[in-house]
Amino acid sequence: MTGTFNRIFERILVFTVSTSLLLVAMGIFSSALNNYEVDKIFIDWFVYLAIGISGLIYALILQIFALEKIKSAMHIVFIFFYIVVVLVIAALLGKGYAPYVLIPALFVQYFIAVGINDMFILHDRFLFECETFEGKELETYLFHNNLSAIDLTEKTKTQEVVLFGISVVMFIVLVFGKLAEGYFNPLINILVVIFYLSILLCYFTLGLFRNDVFYAFLGFKDYLADQKRLLRSVLLIFLISMGLGLLISSNKPLIKINYYLKEYTEQLEEEKFVTPSDNFSFTPLPEIDLEEAFGKDSKPHWIVEFIFQLIKYAAIVFICGSVIYFLFKPFFTKHWRVFWSEGKLIKFMRSLWDDIKNFFRFIFSKGNQNQPYSTVQSRKFRDSMMDFLKKVKRSKEKEAEIDRLTKHFMKLIDWGEAHKIKYKANLAPAEYTKLIANVLESEENKASATTAGQLFEKALYDKNVLSAEEEALFVASVNSLIQLEFK
Repeated sequence: MTGTFNRIFERILVFTVSTSLLLVAMGIFSSALNNYEVDKIFIDWFVYLAIGISGLIYALILQIFALEKIKSAMHIVFIFFYIVVVLVIAALLGKGYAPYVLIPALFVQYFIAVGINDMFILHDRFLFECETFEGKELETYLFHNNLSAIDLTEKTKTQEVVLFGISVVMFIVLVFGKLAEGYFNPLINILVVIFYLSILLCYFTLGLFRNDVFYAFLGFKDYLADQKRLLRSVLLIFLISMGLGLLISSNKPLIKINYYLKEYTEQLEEEKFVTPSDNFSFTPLPEIDLEEAFGKDSKPHWIVEFIFQLIKYAAIVFICGSVIYFLFKPFFTKHWRVFWSEGKLIKFMRSLWDDIKNFFRFIFSKGNQNQPYSTVQSRKFRDSMMDFLKKVKRSKEKEAEIDRLTKHFMKLIDWGEAHKIKYKANLAPAEYTKLIANVLESEENKASATTAGQLFEKALYDKNVLSAEEEALFVASVNSLIQLEFK
């Protein structure tokens, strides 16, 4: 599974694993922690809402960190200020006991999300490096540049252990929750099912990652014939496993399995506990007379005392200053100013919204669609157009026009990539459409490709905007091309 589907699917797993685990733990132990008689409510609707929303925010923040190549130390800065904001909201809403639960819960939830997200980041990096190569070129490239492949392979091995550990933690929560007569309801049961389904899908993606590396070293890409059928098979296996588990684990199982513990119970009944002896005694430690040893008014010299006090307060000031510098330094860096001045957050949210729409379009579409709907090359093209506009400083009307046309030309690049017409960064738009025209047979289609390239370059270099007829002709030319199918 490649492209946008991969990105959205993987971030959904990051959200469901971290969030469902914390929500189940909070829900089960809420009956033990809350004391309604004295109005000490540690876990209520605000805690559940904070954990659910935090899971979504964490998934988005981690993706932004990956795109902006933020250092790992910034995770500490983010989670510190994020928890401070949540605590301020809790205080304003009068949730005085919620922080005792929220502080550790949000901290654990974030770093579970970070641990799971790391393997997806390494996989994205590997795919990005291999995007422009295929066949023998890909095989040769990985032979000489295999660090990303090695990192991804090692990460998958570590991640299997991490996922198993998280699964065991959920099992322990369920067992101790049952022993402590915790609160169980259908919603908690559904969250448990979602959690273990997400763990299974994580293992499934790890297997795909290893296959990606293996086949890439052989020069193959897009080796999966039907992506949705493979995913449906995994879901079917999970449903069958869950169904069999329900048959043998319910209070009145259809398939009865008896466990005979007669010998063990008899041993417990016959076991005699040894009572502690009443003659227990201890030897006291000898007392030390400090006045006799050091004198009645023994005190260090005032210079020594002053030096130690100076060292103590200097250490305190140094530690506090270092912490403040570490926490606030990122807000005064050039990276931070550029991120907000260029509106990268808004661009990210727009791109995310497009990815979500394409994700559900892919899920509910009929038939097999292997064509990626947002390739790396088309994104590179869009970024190059945006950089060009910053340098030439066009009017807002012109920038809006280029933005509209670029989105259509990206579809053309995606279509070309799916039909083995590779786009390279050194190609002008008209040069790329010329490559497309060379592989087309119909003169009408050749003319559409030429028209699309010429009109885009005219819009790019001319200070005046295209006429409504010219823009409509460009859109019609692109649409007629991307509907073509040929081998």
